[in-house]
Amino acid sequence: MFAKTHLHRYRNLLKYLPVLPAIGLLVVLCYRFWPTVSPLGPPVIISRAEWGAEPPDPQLQNPMSREVFNTVVVHHSAMAPYEGPREIQYAHMHERGFLDIGYHFVLDGRGRIYEGRNLAVHGAHVREHNAGTLGIVLMGNYEELTPSAEQVDRLKWLVRELMQHHPLTHLAGHRDLLPGKTLCPGTHLEPLLPALAAELGLRFGAGGYLGPEPAPTAPTTRVSNPAAAPAPGATPH
Repeated sequence: MFAKTHLHRYRNLLKYLPVLPAIGLLVVLCYRFWPTVSPLGPPVIISRAEWGAEPPDPQLQNPMSREVFNTVVVHHSAMAPYEGPREIQYAHMHERGFLDIGYHFVLDGRGRIYEGRNLAVHGAHVREHNAGTLGIVLMGNYEELTPSAEQVDRLKWLVRELMQHHPLTHLAGHRDLLPGKTLCPGTHLEPLLPALAAELGLRFGAGGYLGPEPAPTAPTTRVSNPAAAPAPGATPH
């Protein structure tokens, strides 16, 4: 009787063997495309060396003309949430001709934080609005998906940390600085930003953008008596 019972169980198990590979594939796809299944450890910022960043093009360095950041600009990558800074850097440098990855920080779908462009160099993330703006991109297409709780939590943590080192006053989405020209950071991320800004004690919107510092003008020599000025080419006494 014992043998018959176990034989019956084994036969039932054999019926499911053909679908086991499909179940395994489904688990892998869920892990890859829905990357919130694993809990996060303590917040850390993964350095450029750790994620294998290419060195920036030194011939195209664009040093900052404004010494401080006052506005955090949030973006979405419009790519898959499981991708990361390597994919963005490749697209920016080899397809768009940037000197480096355009964003200062990258958050992947699990909320892991990656160091991006050097903070001493202008970002390349908001056309004609890069001076004084600090760019953070969340991996994912948030016209279609909703950002993970981990991403939003780590975005909040990162901005709070940056506030300890930079006189930030505003937080905005990409579209707030370029209204009507982009959907970024997406329909499902943009509405979260006003509450996030309020929680952090920042003002929401593009009002903090100050633009680049005006170029210094060369000093001029004033002549009190034009008639007394030496003629061009004359030798002064």
